[in-house]
Amino acid sequence: MIQQDLFGDNATIQKNPLTDRRVGFIGKFKNRAALVKKVKEFGASEKSKEGLTRDTQILVLGTEIKQEDLNRLLCYEHDGWKPLKINEQDLQEIFDGNFEGYETPSVLVKQVSIDMSYYNWNPPVLSEEDAGVRCSSPLVYKDKNPIYGMEIYIPNNPNKDMGVLRQLIGNFGGYANTEYLEETNVIMLSRESLMSLEKGEKDDVITSIEEQYNNSSSKMFNIQFTSEPDFINWVKKRLEKYPDESTKTLIGYYESSM
Repeated sequence: MIQQDLFGDNATIQKNPLTDRRVGFIGKFKNRAALVKKVKEFGASEKSKEGLTRDTQILVLGTEIKQEDLNRLLCYEHDGWKPLKINEQDLQEIFDGNFEGYETPSVLVKQVSIDMSYYNWNPPVLSEEDAGVRCSSPLVYKDKNPIYGMEIYIPNNPNKDMGVLRQLIGNFGGYANTEYLEETNVIMLSRESLMSLEKGEKDDVITSIEEQYNNSSSKMFNIQFTSEPDFINWVKKRLEKYPDESTKTLIGYYESSM
């Protein structure tokens, strides 16, 4: 156990898991004010009196946490902002000098790790800040054109004629991009990429998206996913209702390249 002298005019605070960290509190505590005061005595950031923020490094969970706070935590974690979550007993362990297991980076960096939960993302409702801004995934295809005006990242696939696919998207008013951009709205995965993700595996496309987002200035991973097969099936069904020889020809070219 590491002892700390926290009292007197000449008090010295040894480096500990709270030093220079932003500590947030959500839920109810017997004496929240006393806990906030003590974490600051342990060298925590002066901003530690606040609740959950994107740059919260250590989040102390109390009882009877409001649903909105839980929803915000879920959204922030989806975006890659993942604080160390502890309870009041854990905090007391730190106060007692037991530091192992409570280490955090000096600066919280977003770190998204994509799995099928991102493909099938249904964001909880937030009553403020980004309420109504967050989109769900996957992209839903209905009679109304869902890709119109969308920035769509289509990873290159050497086994297919991607130019035809991009032209199809352009014909429906979407912007087909060969790179993942910060303004990307939709990521269109190949059948192979989606099948790998369903098996819990990540191909080069997924790891590249993770790396680009994690190194970007974006604060939110507000992306919808779709797949090439779902898009092509929607186009075919649309052709039944709205026949168009140009689109039919493009579909034929696309399928012959598979």
